Amino acid sequence: AGPALQILGCRAASRPHASAADAGAASASMRAAILLAHAVHATTQGCLEWSAVNATWFGDEHDGPAQPYCLHKRCLVALNGCAVWWRTVSDDVIPPIPELAIPLPDDDRRGACRGPTRVTGHLGIADDENFGRCTTSDKIFDNGGGFEILQARRHAPPSIDCGDRRRLKARWEALLATLTDEDYALVEAATTRPIRNVTAAFVNKASACDFAGFLSSSRLFVHALNGEGLHALRAVLAERLRDLRLTKYASGSILDEWFEHGVLIRPYTNDQDVYDLLKVVAGEPSVPAPPYDWAERRITSVENDPQGRAHVDSFASVVKVWLFDDVGADAGPLHVVRGSHRHTVDRLAWEHARANGREALIEPSFRLTSNESDAGDAAAFVARCQRDAAPIVTQEPIVVVADTSLVHFRGAGRVGAVRRSRRLRGDNGGGLARQ
Repeated sequence: AGPALQILGCRAASRPHASAADAGAASASMRAAILLAHAVHATTQGCLEWSAVNATWFGDEHDGPAQPYCLHKRCLVALNGCAVWWRTVSDDVIPPIPELAIPLPDDDRRGACRGPTRVTGHLGIADDENFGRCTTSDKIFDNGGGFEILQARRHAPPSIDCGDRRRLKARWEALLATLTDEDYALVEAATTRPIRNVTAAFVNKASACDFAGFLSSSRLFVHALNGEGLHALRAVLAERLRDLRLTKYASGSILDEWFEHGVLIRPYTNDQDVYDLLKVVAGEPSVPAPPYDWAERRITSVENDPQGRAHVDSFASVVKVWLFDDVGADAGPLHVVRGSHRHTVDRLAWEHARANGREALIEPSFRLTSNESDAGDAAAFVARCQRDAAPIVTQEPIVVVADTSLVHFRGAGRVGAVRRSRRLRGDNGGGLARQ
């Protein structure tokens, strides 16, 4: 879901402060606004063009050997104001397509990818039979990763039309009106910044693209005021609106467990078991009914697996689903930190630190630990998550529904051991489509 339509944090579950009437106003009248904002705010838009005479040699995130991307006697050229690089995608990362993946200039159904031997190909990014598949001249990669993709982030203001500033501003103000004094106090405690002064500075100078970026579901909306707490405010707003949506469409013990832990684990007999859980966690009036289309994933444990670094997928709620039949401790099981999707002071302090770190500009997710030192509440959050991380192992079929804005990672398995799972096929974020 969008910023207001995803969630996160690390506290014991708290019920939303706003009323159900506020929920209706926020989710009904603002839903279209957020969807529109997400569509018009493109972090990667306008970063590449084809050239018959020039080529950009793109490096990777580790400053490894550079390589261009060429097709039919034309090569991609990076435009001014953008950074473009090759990024490794581990097995079973897709779906969703990594946020900074860049479409080809003349084909928004395909991105650029390359295999381990550096043979280039196409990445399917449209919701069709090629979604998430990297196809090169010598191999098809259909395991949700195991290849590299071209990613981009602009480091200069976009010269694109982001919509009507007045209307976007009004939508932004209406959403912020759902926050309470307690919410602002939480942000100030986590960031040590006077957040109401920050919002005043933002609203006075923000462009249409700034408002659109804040309202988008992009993991990181790059802005100078993030250092003053703007990203932390965005995260709390997302959590509040997510909570309102959840309580509007569901209630009961399963929802209480979802609020508190951010993960549901149940025996799996058929897709009705999955449907019964998705109806609770979706925060929507309805969800797609079974049967579902599953893609098998076979993950071989390797040394230094990038997915072995504890991380969160987004500042806001992202619902993913796995089916596991038999996963032992030596097969690299999924580890989760229950409750780490809720915004306590320490979680929010950590979120604030990560949003302002150098890694945030290139990493596809916020990593629990960083090359930059943590202190105070942020360090306390890291220590708590390292202590509380627990594996999900089973000898019987289970369904796992997780809000991957909680801290999670793939455990270290015996090298060569294979973890088998099934994931929902298609452009659905791995569970429920981001909205």
